[in-house]
Amino acid sequence: MTYSRAPTSFLPPLSILSTHTTASIQDALQDLKDLYFAAVLPPKRTLPINVVPALKQDISDTVHVPRPKRTGRLNHSDGAPDSGYASEDDEAEMEGDLESDAEDLDLDVLRSNELERKFSIKWLTGLIKRSDIWTHVLDIAPEEDHIRLVVIEEASKLLARFSSDDEQQEDALTRQFIFPFGAGGEPIMIELNDAPLTATDHTSVGLQSWASAIIFAERICTNPAQYMSIPQGVTPLRVLELGAGTGLLSITTARLLDRMGVDATIMATDYHSAVLDNLLQNVKTNNVSVQIESLDWSKPPPLELYDVILGADVVYHPEHAKWIKNCVEKALKKGGVFWLIIAMRSSGRHEGLWETVDDAFPDGGCGFPRNEGCGGEMKLAVLQKEDVGRREGIGRADEVRYRLFEIRWLPCCYCC
Repeated sequence: MTYSRAPTSFLPPLSILSTHTTASIQDALQDLKDLYFAAVLPPKRTLPINVVPALKQDISDTVHVPRPKRTGRLNHSDGAPDSGYASEDDEAEMEGDLESDAEDLDLDVLRSNELERKFSIKWLTGLIKRSDIWTHVLDIAPEEDHIRLVVIEEASKLLARFSSDDEQQEDALTRQFIFPFGAGGEPIMIELNDAPLTATDHTSVGLQSWASAIIFAERICTNPAQYMSIPQGVTPLRVLELGAGTGLLSITTARLLDRMGVDATIMATDYHSAVLDNLLQNVKTNNVSVQIESLDWSKPPPLELYDVILGADVVYHPEHAKWIKNCVEKALKKGGVFWLIIAMRSSGRHEGLWETVDDAFPDGGCGFPRNEGCGGEMKLAVLQKEDVGRREGIGRADEVRYRLFEIRWLPCCYCC
């Protein structure tokens, strides 16, 4: 006979959530999995990540790829956003719930106990609602910030499994995007896989297609000449993507330029192994010519030069904008352009991070004041920026709009 502890005895109290370590929350989630979903879990811990909601049909469709005997879809039970705080009433209700003195109970009896199951669901809901209390900590390292983001996403997935009563592992999700091409041309179609995380790559948040990338990919397809700086003559256009994730921008650009008959070399980069594996699979699925390399922004090697550099939603820590600037300084040709689009988040741990881009890249709208002895050198600066509104059906709850930066090399000069 197998015994296990009751959730009311091992789940950490949410009233002091900010004091709990990452490992303690991970262990609590794993204990819930072992109790309620052990029959279908792999031997190693997996930290899955949720997919972005599907676009409307005129932009993209979502195709679910079922496994045998799979019938349900996963949805959050209460629609709770990834950020925000619980009310005082919710807090009191959680603290007033049943606490169990039993440490070792028969597993079958425990699984059938509705009070314990409801307590587990309520605890997961409270954890998600209170996520900012736990994740929005100023003194944690960037790596820890990523890990806690993934842990909250794992809690969301686990809550979804409770609500659907589905005791099977998460299915792969294939997403199809349809972007308008130019002025009435045949649409550009892309198919991507949003994969679950592996047990060895807890910080790989690039396994889903973010709204900023979707919005910018549509813009590129609608007006490629504006964003691609297509060279004259036989010289191939060289395009680099930073933080490529699922590869939506790189793959879309490859298909678009092939459609236009433009010779191009496209390099998609990311850091985490699980992301790179999924990116390679997406490139193969779409049968496009995209090279893939690992790139650590904090310690970039010497880089080849590119005409166009792309980045979508790649700023998740105050240091990221500085690291990205360092990479772009090494990789962008004089006369080239760096397009950066980021989500402007109104709350949570990533609130206001778009401002770090302004700090890293000065406004070059009317040039720079020449410093004595600078010799008129070129500097990377924001030539222009545009705020783009939300699109119905895509984006996280805390994304109020998106900011698109056009960044180029500009000369030092006296300000006009």
